Amino acid sequence: METFLLILSLILLAGVWSAHLGNRLGFPVLIGFVTIGMLLGPGGLRLGPHVPISVAQSIGYLALILILFEGGLHTPLDRIRSVWKPALSLATAGVVISGAILTVMAHALLHLPWYAAALLGVAVSSTDAASVFSILGRQPLRRRLVDVLEVESGTNDPMAFFLTILLIQWSEHGIGRPWSALGYAISTFALQMAMGLIAGAVIGYLGSLANQRIKLDTGGLYPTLSLAFALLSYSVAVLLHGSGFLAVYTAAVVMGNRRLEHRHSILRFHEGLSWTMHIVMFVVLGLQISPARLGSILVPGVLLAAGALFLARPVAVWISTIGMRFSAAEKVFISWAGLRGAVPIVLVMTAMLSPAYTPAPMLDAVFFVVIASTLIQGLTVRPLAAKLDLLERAPSGDLLELVRIARENAVITPVEVDASSDLVGRKMVEIEFPENTLCYAIVRGDQVIVPRGATELQAGDHLLILSDRRNIGRLRRLFGAERMGPAEMLP
Repeated sequence: METFLLILSLILLAGVWSAHLGNRLGFPVLIGFVTIGMLLGPGGLRLGPHVPISVAQSIGYLALILILFEGGLHTPLDRIRSVWKPALSLATAGVVISGAILTVMAHALLHLPWYAAALLGVAVSSTDAASVFSILGRQPLRRRLVDVLEVESGTNDPMAFFLTILLIQWSEHGIGRPWSALGYAISTFALQMAMGLIAGAVIGYLGSLANQRIKLDTGGLYPTLSLAFALLSYSVAVLLHGSGFLAVYTAAVVMGNRRLEHRHSILRFHEGLSWTMHIVMFVVLGLQISPARLGSILVPGVLLAAGALFLARPVAVWISTIGMRFSAAEKVFISWAGLRGAVPIVLVMTAMLSPAYTPAPMLDAVFFVVIASTLIQGLTVRPLAAKLDLLERAPSGDLLELVRIARENAVITPVEVDASSDLVGRKMVEIEFPENTLCYAIVRGDQVIVPRGATELQAGDHLLILSDRRNIGRLRRLFGAERMGPAEMLP
């Protein structure tokens, strides 16, 4: 147990450090944790725990739920409205087109049966929300491009999972008549998407309502409440034969676009949880890869990766965005920025756990595609955007440094005015605040008052005071007889 905790702590520390370094260098650090998993696994130093594929798949599902939820919380509805057509086209038609091309390539290069080749083609046709959010989230790209890619990555996972499950069902029960199979596929797709949207929207609304109406004893419980609704949205949708991942993303979008108590704490909690799951997921997935097996399919694996990057994705993008008013430069960038990540590996694990699975090097083949996509595309996304003149003007480094300094030195201090206080009845202008200090709000009952100089204080008023951290001592002396809360960092 002690050895396991030591390895886990070192991995998390490496994750925090590498994430910081990666943000500075623009390096896709997450893929490095797949390598760590490989080194710790059975094909490496054998220091890591044995993780069965079923457990790894469950961890991957949980991680994707949390990552999609965090991404949805940061997605304004107006951004979805402006790009829903191209994003939906890429998430549906784009996945089908890319999957068809990669199915043919997998059959020809790896000599897989058509069923296994189709599973592999579908798996690597979906872009990965985790990789897209982590890479594009810090790039000053044109807003429309970021919106298209992020909404696509959040909605094409359900399509890829649907196709994977459909192929598994066909392999177990047979296709039957072609028209009957097509009708079953269309009706099942409509049911999954509809129930996913409905379940996500309803549970997202209920989650925001619970957040607003339930008065919890501590603010630290509000992130736990949102986490419960994230898991609830997935499970309810799946029980109703809907797409759980679409439900999670929809619920997060609904909650994120409504009023949330303790919004800052909720967003920071899910951001940290998402990063942690990134790290854990990639390490666990790396534990499933044996370096010795990779050499046996090196050439076909590299060729399949090249086909995914330079053929399947570009063809899918150019066809599925016809009539969408994208320039040639924008289509080239969207083609190149469709990063793969852990989703393809989780999909292949799902196929490997099906009763109809026959041994094939599918997991190793997916590894080549993921590595090539994350490293090659991840490292060249920004240079390509600059080359194509698709970058927008971003805040200067000096301005960002000022924001960082402000967050370090500025604090918000709450003060409660007691009924026996000599502040009762005094006007704000009569209070001698320290320099660089502002009382920016008075909470009186269920009202929020923006104070003016003539505003008189009343018993029970709660003052929210913004000041420099170095003025805390002077504020304590000024309000020595009042109840003062702990200083909190600005969000």
